[in-house]
Amino acid sequence: MIGARQVLLAAVLVGGALLLAALLILWRTAGGATGQRIAVPAYFHPDSGSYWTQLEQGRPGVALAVMNPDSGPGSGPDQNYVTAVHAAEAAGITVVGYVYTSQGSRPTAAVKSDIDDYYRWYPEINGIFFDQASTSCAEEPYYADLTRFVKAKSANALTILNPGTQTNQCYGPVADILLTFEGPASEYLGSYSAPSWIARYPASRFWHVIYGAPTASVMARVVELSKRRHAGYVYVTSAVPPNPYGGLPTGRYWSDELAAIGSSTRSGGGGRSSSSGG
Repeated sequence: MIGARQVLLAAVLVGGALLLAALLILWRTAGGATGQRIAVPAYFHPDSGSYWTQLEQGRPGVALAVMNPDSGPGSGPDQNYVTAVHAAEAAGITVVGYVYTSQGSRPTAAVKSDIDDYYRWYPEINGIFFDQASTSCAEEPYYADLTRFVKAKSANALTILNPGTQTNQCYGPVADILLTFEGPASEYLGSYSAPSWIARYPASRFWHVIYGAPTASVMARVVELSKRRHAGYVYVTSAVPPNPYGGLPTGRYWSDELAAIGSSTRSGGGGRSSSSGG
């Protein structure tokens, strides 16, 4: 027979476990300094240097990479990408495939054909990145349909929409991640603003990509601001258009970026080097 003391102890233990579970959920969804990770537009071929290896070695800070063989899956499987995706996924990095949507005007059949090719040629990928996404709620059914198509491939596949700017709340439920800023550091530091509705979602639902941050000190300021601005994913590079995603930052810039996303640095601090890299 169970005594009163045992019942009381069990209740305390169960209550403590429930409290711990609740705290873990809050920690995972709150984003901020402890939950932020790097997500990389990896628009570089695996044979163009050691960038994919650098990605793998960036774990656990690097969590996500977008592969982009040729503004989409290309014309056929590339063994270099097969190897790179396998290695990245084995290292714990989620790899998704790039597909463009022309603000919702590209035919759905063409987009779905690209998705099919990715999953046929690179079965280890785990989601799709929809570029050139519309911000108009009139196109919401278009993207909702594409998300369902991807989820039918794998229930845990990620879908990402990239309007490159703030979007409407109607897209909150449509994709797993919204890329709500893609632009130069000068704009991010000087004129960025976000709608209030994003606070209703976990930080892990938002991604900011900032290029043209010339020094590690500027990069650290940008990362700190991205935490305050509810971005659970971030990527900062010193590279500039026309292709700021043709490689990764290197040297101390990269190591400082990995350190910055895992810390609570003050704005303007945290940079130990002015090397630009990338």
